[in-house]
Amino acid sequence: MTDFKEQAGPALGKVPSGLAIATAQHGGARTGFLASWFQQISFEPPLVAVCIKAGRPIEALMEGSGHFALNLLAEGDFGSLKRYGKGFEPGVDPWAEDPETLMDGAPAPVFANGFAHLVLKWVKVLDAGGDHLVHIGEVVGGEVLNADAKPYIHVRKNGFGY
Repeated sequence: MTDFKEQAGPALGKVPSGLAIATAQHGGARTGFLASWFQQISFEPPLVAVCIKAGRPIEALMEGSGHFALNLLAEGDFGSLKRYGKGFEPGVDPWAEDPETLMDGAPAPVFANGFAHLVLKWVKVLDAGGDHLVHIGEVVGGEVLNADAKPYIHVRKNGFGY
């Protein structure tokens, strides 16, 4: 008999998603990581759900500041994949040596020269019992900075791993 994960994993992996760098800051700390599980879930108010592995350092910053951002990646942005793919250790500021990468005045780190971004007011977290938590954010800002680019669409080989 075929193993469930062997049979269902490739099909589950074909569920497409976008790619973004999720960011947050609070109390002088900032971080970001590569996010691939996010989706708009409401028109009014505009809400987005972002799934984050439980225990990631960004969770405390999101909840503490009340804001986070999704810096959407453009197709072919391999530099961001490499830089943010593994995340950062707590206390490491990804932009300490390159502050001009970010826009001034945003409540969460927003890329100054990115493809597009959304700024979200953190609303709540939902625990559905899996290894990721669902964080809900209300869109309070956003902008497309490169209208000629296409969003980075991601499909995994197997739905049971990144």
